[in-house]
Amino acid sequence: MSLIGLPLLLVLSAALLVVLAVTLIGWNRWPRLVAWPARALCLLLVMVLPVAVSGDLMNRYYGFYTSWSDLTGGPVDVRLTTAAELHHERVSPSDLADGRAAAAHGHGIMIPWAMPGARSRINRSGYVYLPAAYFDRARSTERFPVIELLHGYSGSPHNWVHALPIASMLDTEIAAGRMAPVIAVAPYEYDRNDGECVNAVRGEQNETYLARDVPADIANAFRTATAPGSWSTLGFSTGGFCAVDMALHAPGTYRAAVSLSGYFNALTDASTGDLYRGDLAVRHYDSPAWFVRHRPVHPSLYVFASGGDKAAMREIAPFRRAVPAGTDLTTVTVPTGGHNTTVWNAALPPALDWLGHRLPAPTTTPLVAK
Repeated sequence: MSLIGLPLLLVLSAALLVVLAVTLIGWNRWPRLVAWPARALCLLLVMVLPVAVSGDLMNRYYGFYTSWSDLTGGPVDVRLTTAAELHHERVSPSDLADGRAAAAHGHGIMIPWAMPGARSRINRSGYVYLPAAYFDRARSTERFPVIELLHGYSGSPHNWVHALPIASMLDTEIAAGRMAPVIAVAPYEYDRNDGECVNAVRGEQNETYLARDVPADIANAFRTATAPGSWSTLGFSTGGFCAVDMALHAPGTYRAAVSLSGYFNALTDASTGDLYRGDLAVRHYDSPAWFVRHRPVHPSLYVFASGGDKAAMREIAPFRRAVPAGTDLTTVTVPTGGHNTTVWNAALPPALDWLGHRLPAPTTTPLVAK
């Protein structure tokens, strides 16, 4: 049973109502031998079940854990889309049919996808958004730019499906002509601990996975644009840090980066573990505020923070001062709002508008048979 599905919420709610009814009706009716144990059990359940219902509602909203495997730290259970070689792509017949049906109404589709990492030896998964234009037979040789979507901690790619419905937002932007048709990919960024999307010293190589393996996997499976700078990044919270950090390191891959409520200095805490092992050079490398002052080539940058998010607001002004003159930098601050999906839902459309002016248009590079 999915941890973000309606059945679990209904089961927990029904259990709470049943326990409340049993407690009220049976309190003075239990046989003497079982009265006190039964009352104690009922009181315990009356305290635990409301917490479970509240936790489930919060988890459904934020998408922290989507399966029991997520919750227990086990391996992620992911459906690998069938490798049907249609137009030299690995799009399954069912996904192709769903895509064409959605495209008839001007909508793209979001499909689950497995993304093995040949270089990093990290094997994770996520979602891929394919725009309506992808399924247009008249555009079957077109290749599309890509946005890499990066979630926060603790979170998952499911945030981009439920709490932040990016597919409908991209549909709207594309239909309005504010953005050319794009592919979007939302990978898992970590397994258990928050890896900050960096290559840890003598540890997990998350940046290699996200910035090299994921683009290679997606290019191998879908019609992605091949010109340098055909990718961009967009993330919230920790994902905002990741978006800027990764794009600064690989401007040949990433044309632009959007950070919503992110930060710009490498950190370690209980959730990350010791990522840098005292290596100051690596920590500087993974601090965008340091990196922009010491490297000459930068992608276009868009950074956002809200007034109620004190941590993000503290970071944005020093970062703006650190960015060299002449860099394509846009900073946006709003007076109110905290660190949550309500703020990011409101912040995403103008951020996508900005990104739409910087993404390259689809190209018609012929496909080569494999």
